[in-house]
Amino acid sequence: MEENTNFNFSIPELAQRGDKLGSVYKRDEAAFVSYGYNVATAELMAAKTEALKYFPSDDYYEGKQKVATDGKNQIRQSLEANISDLRNRAKLSYGAKSVDFSLFRFNRMKDQSDNELVQQALHVTQVAETRLEVLSTRMVTQESLDIILDERQKLDVAIDEQATAVTERRQKKVERTRLANELYKIISELSEVGKLIWKGKNEACYTDYVIYGSAKSISVQAEESEVELPESV
Repeated sequence: MEENTNFNFSIPELAQRGDKLGSVYKRDEAAFVSYGYNVATAELMAAKTEALKYFPSDDYYEGKQKVATDGKNQIRQSLEANISDLRNRAKLSYGAKSVDFSLFRFNRMKDQSDNELVQQALHVTQVAETRLEVLSTRMVTQESLDIILDERQKLDVAIDEQATAVTERRQKKVERTRLANELYKIISELSEVGKLIWKGKNEACYTDYVIYGSAKSISVQAEESEVELPESV
């Protein structure tokens, strides 16, 4: 059962059942009229069935989320590498135990969150910009600091893109589940009426409206029904 659905089978199976019920409803449409149903009911079920069949699965939105996360991680790795390079050059310029080197707060980089790294990148460039005269002896330039600032900006954007992808996946999952539950409500209601129509009259037609009559998928049931039995000896 998919999370928060009101039925005990997959969403693709639900769409398949919607298609099947659409066919048997058309066959029995005249009988349904006596229970207050009309062609609009079948059209609504068909529309929701088609919408569900073409609604992207959670795997699709998970893929988008992974792409956004991977892009963000690549930018972060590059930014961390450039900050580490600046740290090495600053250490050579001032010494690891100097006050000037301690002002960079490079020790804070360990286990930083993405947002913390964005702030750290701004901090180290601001400290370095006022010390370029000394740092330039180790080939630190404004251009190299601008690279860090540019990657900082890219990471900031990538963080937002990842968050958007996560939110979109969560939202689309809710929308798909809501649509599935709406379709199931229609299928369930029509199936109950269909069973009332055929109860005690035609077992085969009655079975067409049994939602949980078999654990097998409708396609498997159809294939099995088409198998010819061998002639008795």
